[in-house]
Amino acid sequence: MISKWEVFYVPSCRHTKPTPKPKFVVIVYLSPSPHGFLINSRINNFILNRSYLLPCEAQILASQHSFLNYDSYIDCREIFMFDDSELTNTRGTLSSDAKEAVINAVNACPVLENIHKTRI
Repeated sequence: MISKWEVFYVPSCRHTKPTPKPKFVVIVYLSPSPHGFLINSRINNFILNRSYLLPCEAQILASQHSFLNYDSYIDCREIFMFDDSELTNTRGTLSSDAKEAVINAVNACPVLENIHKTRI
């Protein structure tokens, strides 16, 4: 069973551009279907060059998550729907600090649609 705040390894994530690649994803709500954010090893240049998007990034510390090799970032700008069949390789749940960081980033993010903010 999939839970809110659960992290999954998706070996060929269809939401990465331009081609599918392995990603960690965190599920942030379940209804009407599982939705989650991608976890990245760094903040990408697109965001670094647009400072108004920086509040959309939530840091996740490797010291609090055994599945990470280094501190990473949850990109809260874009949320993606996942099929249950994609969410089979669980890696654990977010720490309370990371959950708080995600909620803060979601609330501060100027481009995430309000319907998703409400569901989270």
